[in-house]
Amino acid sequence: MDYKKYLTENVLPFWMDNAMDYENGGIFTCIDKNDKVYDTTKNVWFQGRALWTYAMAYNTIDQNPEYLKVCENLYGFLSKCTDANGRMPFLVRADGTTIVKRDYYYSESFAAIGCAQYYKATGKQEVWESAERYFDICYSLYKDPKTRTPELTQEFEPCKVFGVSMIMLSTAQFMRNVGINTEKYDAAANDAIEEMKNGGYIHDDIKTIIDYVDLDGNLRDTPKGRTLCPGHAYEAAWFILLEGEIKNDDSIRLLGKKILDYAMPEGFEKETSIIPTCRDIHGRPLMILEEGVLRWWPQNEAIIAYALAYNIFKEEKYKKLFAQIQDYAFEHFADKTGREWFGYINYDGTVFEPLKGDKMKGPFHLPRMLMALISLEETGSILQYIS
Repeated sequence: MDYKKYLTENVLPFWMDNAMDYENGGIFTCIDKNDKVYDTTKNVWFQGRALWTYAMAYNTIDQNPEYLKVCENLYGFLSKCTDANGRMPFLVRADGTTIVKRDYYYSESFAAIGCAQYYKATGKQEVWESAERYFDICYSLYKDPKTRTPELTQEFEPCKVFGVSMIMLSTAQFMRNVGINTEKYDAAANDAIEEMKNGGYIHDDIKTIIDYVDLDGNLRDTPKGRTLCPGHAYEAAWFILLEGEIKNDDSIRLLGKKILDYAMPEGFEKETSIIPTCRDIHGRPLMILEEGVLRWWPQNEAIIAYALAYNIFKEEKYKKLFAQIQDYAFEHFADKTGREWFGYINYDGTVFEPLKGDKMKGPFHLPRMLMALISLEETGSILQYIS
């Protein structure tokens, strides 16, 4: 498949044509099957994520001036979503005023990497200063979770989350690759890897990754405490494999390989070519209503992870799984009559709801997958992706 053509002629133009808000700034992500905005609520994650996506595409794929126009619009909107303390909410109205806050710092982390890539594209000092401010907030909250603002609705007891460290690693990697204060960001990357390795999430006895553990790293016998999120495991695996390639460190590569192999139970590929969003490690009820459908993004993460693992380890099982999952995903998620992927399908492969975007789906996982695959295909290495 021509990944570059699919990215530059299908995915990136779709959001440029249908989702940009040049009146208020930023991007809408709630796009229906007719490519129309059906809700002007904005997820703040995607303001930074989209900035990263278009700046990254400009820096590594195609120096299209239209991408910088998009970036300028997105960057200008970030300040409307940022309070006096530098914190960002989860959901905002079209004009940037807060609707919902959240205790995780994902909004700030995505703003940080978006600004970092935009700085690489433009060299504007104020943009790098914004990236540093957002990162410093992320890292301070990562190191001291007690300083986080609680979620408005606290449904569960306090816990540690595997995905938080996974996001911190990726954030540190893209701050570091700018080439400024690299020791600072390298230390953050090392912290994140150490926490994923020794924080209580990896269980060799049952060969699985637990997404939520108590604050001491212990398992909890609750639906949340038994949850494996394969998409997060795949993301973590390929972020760690990427770190191993950057540092040429086999011990890091082998940690990524272990997490990859624990992302799904052995033998799953004999029954399906699709990655579920979550599963209970003991097969008990998940108590997550939307698990009747399958989401696009775990497929993206699995595809990258298996492609990169094959590139590094040359094991045929990874090549087979990469091809199997990629073929199924493009067959069932991609819109054959238009552009982009649908977000959700049923277990029989039919489209569940023919929307192209919602509050949790926008331009990030799919274009990121395509950019990583372009790097592997064009250079035989993942390092162009992180250059």
